[in-house]
Amino acid sequence: MQARSVPLQAFRVVAVVSSLAGALSLLTACGSVSISNPDFYAAITVPGTSLRVNQQMQTTRVSQATGAPLTYYVNGVQGGNAELGTIDSNGLYTAPAIVPVPNSVNITSVAANDPNFPPGSVTLAVLNPIPVLATVTPSGFSEGTTTVTVSGSQFVYGAQILWNGVAVPTTLMSGSQLVAAIPAPNPGTFPLLVSNPNPGAANSSTLPVLVGPGQVVLTLQPASGTDVRVSNTLNLGLNVAGTNHTGVTLQVNGIAGGNAQVGTATSQADGSINYVAPAVVPTPNNVVQLTITSVDNPAVSIVQNISVLNPIPILNAATPNTLDVGPPSTTVVLTGQSFINGAQVLVNGSPVTATFNGATQLTAIVSPSESGNLDLQVLNPSPGPALSTDLISLVNGTPPTLLVPPEDASRFLEQATFGATDAGIHHLSLIGYPAWLNEQFAMPPTLHEPAVEQAVILDNPPCGAGDVKCNAALFQQNPNNEQFVQDTFWQQSISGNDQLRQRVEYALTQLMVVSTEPNFSIQSMPRGEANYFDVLGADAFGNFRTLLQDVTLNPMMGQFLNMLGNDKGNATTDPDENYAREVMQLFTIGLYQLNDDGSQKLDSTGNPIPTYSNTDVMGMAAVFTGWSWNIPGNDTDSAWSNCCIYVGPGYGEELLPMQSFPSHHSTVQKQFLGVTIPASAAPDPEGDLKIALDTLFNHPNLPPFFCKQMIQHLVTSNPSPTYIGNCSAVFKDDGTGVRGNLQAVISEILIDPEARNSAADFGNPQYGKVRESLLRYTEWARAFTAQSRTGSYDNGSTEDPIWGLGEMSLRSPTVFNWFAPGYVPPGTSIAAANLVAPEMQMTNVSTVVGYINYMQNAIGSGATSGPDMFSSYETEMTLAATPTALLDRINLLLMAGEMDSTLYGQILAAINAIDIPTGDPTATNAALLNRVQAAIYLTLASPSFCAQF
Repeated sequence: MQARSVPLQAFRVVAVVSSLAGALSLLTACGSVSISNPDFYAAITVPGTSLRVNQQMQTTRVSQATGAPLTYYVNGVQGGNAELGTIDSNGLYTAPAIVPVPNSVNITSVAANDPNFPPGSVTLAVLNPIPVLATVTPSGFSEGTTTVTVSGSQFVYGAQILWNGVAVPTTLMSGSQLVAAIPAPNPGTFPLLVSNPNPGAANSSTLPVLVGPGQVVLTLQPASGTDVRVSNTLNLGLNVAGTNHTGVTLQVNGIAGGNAQVGTATSQADGSINYVAPAVVPTPNNVVQLTITSVDNPAVSIVQNISVLNPIPILNAATPNTLDVGPPSTTVVLTGQSFINGAQVLVNGSPVTATFNGATQLTAIVSPSESGNLDLQVLNPSPGPALSTDLISLVNGTPPTLLVPPEDASRFLEQATFGATDAGIHHLSLIGYPAWLNEQFAMPPTLHEPAVEQAVILDNPPCGAGDVKCNAALFQQNPNNEQFVQDTFWQQSISGNDQLRQRVEYALTQLMVVSTEPNFSIQSMPRGEANYFDVLGADAFGNFRTLLQDVTLNPMMGQFLNMLGNDKGNATTDPDENYAREVMQLFTIGLYQLNDDGSQKLDSTGNPIPTYSNTDVMGMAAVFTGWSWNIPGNDTDSAWSNCCIYVGPGYGEELLPMQSFPSHHSTVQKQFLGVTIPASAAPDPEGDLKIALDTLFNHPNLPPFFCKQMIQHLVTSNPSPTYIGNCSAVFKDDGTGVRGNLQAVISEILIDPEARNSAADFGNPQYGKVRESLLRYTEWARAFTAQSRTGSYDNGSTEDPIWGLGEMSLRSPTVFNWFAPGYVPPGTSIAAANLVAPEMQMTNVSTVVGYINYMQNAIGSGATSGPDMFSSYETEMTLAATPTALLDRINLLLMAGEMDSTLYGQILAAINAIDIPTGDPTATNAALLNRVQAAIYLTLASPSFCAQF
């Protein structure tokens, strides 16, 4: 066959092998190559140098001649494989699904009929695919960091999501899904794409993603409540979550930033807000609304009500300062600061006719009825009533014959109130004990619950009419507002006029304990807690039988000791015995039978006789079944088990006595304390309860058991049998045939010879009691007319044993109170003398240090800094230049004149050691104040003060 002429440039490789079968003639003519036998040439070419995974590329034979077929190999593997890619008999190469390692492959071709012919060869690079972006979930989100899922195809290991041109850490879930946390600190529309890595790095198309404003959450964190006196600053912590843009705008009563009439609000560098109250209480409403709105998302805002209260008056002088007994009356001009229109002038604690001349002057008509000291004070009106410190004037003439010496009056007030005051001592000295008691018995009670409810409403967003869910969250599921219960306790104990009622009420809370400690459910019901105070206060001067029933049916007690919802039981479950046990052991009759003088009755072997047995507990437990939430007109099972379906301003299940549910009341025979209630087919919860409470009320143990504990809380820890016996006799019969008259019982406790014979008591080493730390604090506060800087009486938590009082009202850790009435401190002279010291149970190294720390802060607090409660000590500073006069006043107010000579001398030396400079009024006043505070602190820290005689 004649050879054809082939262009030379078509050959990449020309090989001549002389040993081949068949001769080849290489002829050159006219720039071309002639191949004598082209069927055996295996050389191949490809149109490119690379392709992506799963793509195909066709190889082409160099020779255009036809002849024997070619056999193809990929990296030496005939036809290739899944890892390297495959090639078919026509030379079509398909890249693998995953880039091989290394990523280049060599394709060779061999002439099938003559495998010894030189093979053809090409090299291809296999590259990653181009990613395909389909969707982003969520398709839009709020600013902040959001986890997104990107869906599509052709994603490979090492693929990254690029957000706004910046790669973010990405997790490959599969070839069709990626996940990443996208940081988006700013609103707007931002590009998102996927980038596959080398070899063959490639980007997907771009999707725009909308970032909206953050899910902003604004939370106020008031450190000192939301009450503020005029011209003062209230700092409110603010937490802005859900956005990096924490800026807010502020409005007061709808006015941007506020103004001089409603107060002003500004944001601080630390993110908190300062509200500066106006100089005058706003009208017609002293409550202003602070609206806080997110700059990032103006749709998000919160509203906080702030109560603006009148200022604390400062009384500096009275002219004339020396008066005559009237008539005629004397016109006295009182000068000072922060007087308010409507302010009253109190003379010896009673208001007199007064004229408001301005913020610095009042005129009062004073007609003293007796000579001696005249106690003047100024009382600013509501909102936020506040009393000035005392200013002592002198009335000429022969002092009147006092019915009670001042020292004895102070001692009495230590027992009957939360602490003596100048005016209180003076008043009691003039009228005597019976008249004072009658005044207190006739005084209407100061209620706690309305104040707590008002504070809760002001502190929270308003609820719509009939919005049960909102009202339930506000009043019955609200542990955050439990602090308001403490605030009203401090306010009434320190400044309330009905001091005897408040003091007895407090003693009753320590006998008939409920606790808002977090382990107990009632912490979330601030109104119910305050109402328990009010129930005890309402019954404090009534009859013990009424008190016992009201306590038994109170829903706070019902929750605390498990009577609420106590079911009748069945074959496998007995009624709960908690209240049955404690109402006997702690509230009424105690563990052992008693004589009327409080001594234990003994059996023939000399052992005490138990008051009740477990059988009595079981019988009582069956009586106390079938009582639960009081939802008027609803005694269904829904009402039985649901606390939060009847609630709103002024009413609610937590405020009403529990109601009976006959279907849940036990009808079995009930035996207790010698009484048997027969089994009955018809349940009678009210009738059974009456029998049980009547039995406890008429039990012979009740008078001495109750009397001894009340004496311990008010007067002395170890009353004599005669003292207890006198009280028990009055409990059994008030002189008119009435049993359980608490007015008569309280009167007997306070005017019994053992309570009032100060000379005998002071010389009796068995007499007196340890003052619990809470009462030490209130006695300081009342003695020196401490005021609340904010008007909220916010002492915070006082439970901390290192920095607090180690004690707090309605917060005892157990039903046994902070201390048990029979506690004996081991290894002490008290134990050796066979005495008890109940308050010593909460006295240890920690609580002693805590009390001293707490009182140091309290004494040093001022009108602009320190704890909320403070005293200006204005009267004391007028005496500080004469140390004996100062110390005599402190001795009278805090220790009823009983400071021993050693302590007196030590404190006097400490006062005298503080020099009073002259020439610089600021330095002089600072030194005078230093003397006052040092003298008070040393008195309060002394062991003598910590023991009440």
